[in-house]
Amino acid sequence: PCLYFATGQCANGEACEFCHMAHAKRPPHLNKQHRELLRDIDRARAKALILPIVRTKSLAFDGSEGTALAVERLAAACGVPGAPRVRLSHSERSLSVALGGMNLRLLLITLQRAALPGDPAAEQAADALITQLRSVA
Repeated sequence: PCLYFATGQCANGEACEFCHMAHAKRPPHLNKQHRELLRDIDRARAKALILPIVRTKSLAFDGSEGTALAVERLAAACGVPGAPRVRLSHSERSLSVALGGMNLRLLLITLQRAALPGDPAAEQAADALITQLRSVA
């Protein structure tokens, strides 16, 4: 895309060789520091970081009672009922901001990979939430 068009400063107009159409941004991904932090913190801490964001995004996507119930079941299965906000270090705040910028699908995949392996009840609850969200879409 033309970098100058977005600021209204493209002098080439119709002759510009770059696209002047709006393009969807790529979904954000975790950088190396964020991935290492998720790998290094314990699973309970990872759940406490990710679940409040999953709750907010899930309910924003579908505020139905079924989705709210699926989110609460996931939080209970993860041992974080109510998914309270926790006090975050600087690096955890940075990770939280990056997680908040991710779409719900990537966020749920991150939750499954980083915080749920070896926890069949939580994995099942996450699958139930995904199924609930797919039924709405």
